[in-house]
Amino acid sequence: MTTLSQVLFWLGLLSIPLAWVMWYFGPTIEIVRHTASKIADPVLRDAMLDAHAERWGLFVATWPATLLILSYIVGQYK
Repeated sequence: MTTLSQVLFWLGLLSIPLAWVMWYFGPTIEIVRHTASKIADPVLRDAMLDAHAERWGLFVATWPATLLILSYIVGQYK
């Protein structure tokens, strides 16, 4: 069980910079670009892309806490 605990711990630590990267590069991710390209107003399109980046960052930002807590819980059941 300690191997699983260590894997969860390192995944939790690695997901912290991943959250920053997703927040920074979120507007350029292809998941929403095809939908955002249909918006004619450039100001609204930029606002939608920024909001999409914030949502991606928040979604990925929940991973570190979850993985680190799971690492602790799994480590207790040795």
